[in-house]
Amino acid sequence: HKGESIAQLLEECLVEWGIEKVLTITVDNASANDSGLRDLVHRISGWGIPNALLHDGKYLHMRCVAHILNLVVNDGIKLLNTAIQSIRNAVRYVRSSPQRLESFKRCVEKVRIESKGLVILDVPTRWNSTFLMLESALKFKMAFDRLKVDDGHYLPYFVKDNHDNMREGPPSMDDWSEAGIFAIFLRPFYEVTLKVCCSNTPTVHTTFGDLFKIKSLLHENKDDELLSMISKLMQEKYDKYWGSLKDMNQYLFIALVLDPRHKLEKVVDYFEIQFGEDEEKVESATNGVKDLLIDLYKIHENMSLSTQQSISGGGSSQTTSGDSSSSMTEIERKLKEKSEMRKAKRARVVHNDVDKYLSDPNEGEEEENFDVLNWWRVNGVSKYPILARVAREILAIPVSTIASESSFSTSGRIIDPYRSSLSPKMVEALICTQNWLRSIHVALHHEPTIEEMEFCEEVEKCNFIYCI
Repeated sequence: HKGESIAQLLEECLVEWGIEKVLTITVDNASANDSGLRDLVHRISGWGIPNALLHDGKYLHMRCVAHILNLVVNDGIKLLNTAIQSIRNAVRYVRSSPQRLESFKRCVEKVRIESKGLVILDVPTRWNSTFLMLESALKFKMAFDRLKVDDGHYLPYFVKDNHDNMREGPPSMDDWSEAGIFAIFLRPFYEVTLKVCCSNTPTVHTTFGDLFKIKSLLHENKDDELLSMISKLMQEKYDKYWGSLKDMNQYLFIALVLDPRHKLEKVVDYFEIQFGEDEEKVESATNGVKDLLIDLYKIHENMSLSTQQSISGGGSSQTTSGDSSSSMTEIERKLKEKSEMRKAKRARVVHNDVDKYLSDPNEGEEEENFDVLNWWRVNGVSKYPILARVAREILAIPVSTIASESSFSTSGRIIDPYRSSLSPKMVEALICTQNWLRSIHVALHHEPTIEEMEFCEEVEKCNFIYCI
């Protein structure tokens, strides 16, 4: 699991899939991924394909926001390990057998708690599941207290485990109090995680705002001693990855500008909070974002002009005898070409998509269910044709790998852990087919090739032999 191996495998996949241009690659925080993407930049640069990497791959690396948030919150959870572990053990007791669960339900009825759900057990390595466990357990605090009286096996459960070690618990009043404060504190982190893990709508244009919200939240708890210590640990981990604006992928700012509700105004607001009254830094950072957007615009504009010239060039050889250009002298033809170039240049300055877009009024911010993709689909072609191409690429950047990881985690339900004759390729085919069939946006129109049919026949023969 080295960077060189990752880069080699990624390159093989890109070549196999026929992908010649790569904007970003989203990976988690493993150091091997960092070195792997640096190696991949050199490999793709050697392809010799124009614009295979924009800005020489400087912004190719997109860090998975969900994974880093997981690290940030886990550093804070360490301070509450005793309280969380005691509540986890109490929940584990209730969920460990049907008899204990029934006993707990009777306690819930006696203390008059009205709730459709019950307590859930977390996965300690996933902080969001720990948050859900705490949030659900807090609703049943009185039921756990009643369990001490009604269930004679509850308190002895915490004396020793199977290895004669003391179990944390049962939860004390202080444990419940700390868990309640921490659960309220974690709610915004949980909401951001849900948002960035969404795979059906774009999230890159709201990511920087969400990260800035989290940073502000970590600075707002100086009055509370417990949350102050937790926030300090979390802030150190946050600063490791997002402490400086330069540490972030700059396409996050471009995506924010391409949200027609905010444009540059929101970027300026964030920079003013970041740099305070230092107007020079605010102006410099803002101009840097605008320059990057203009650079992206120029790249796509040149690509568009190259395409138009190649199309027009294909039919330019067929000229009629009545063409006025045939009667021009060489000097007149050059003068006309220069004049047309000057006109085109003036037109681009006046009608530049970026300047026009930024000067047009913003859309209403009160629209909660604003569809940014639909807005660019409707307005892009007619108003900002070149900038719409930039938006189509930037807004498609995924900021989390959780969605893809969740899709491929279904392999555990496809392959029996004790027995399976499925090859890795067949497992991949089953997972992808399942995903496509569940999608309402994808129509399957595929005719198998001869090679695919032969492969399926070979698999059937192997399965037949295996069954015999």
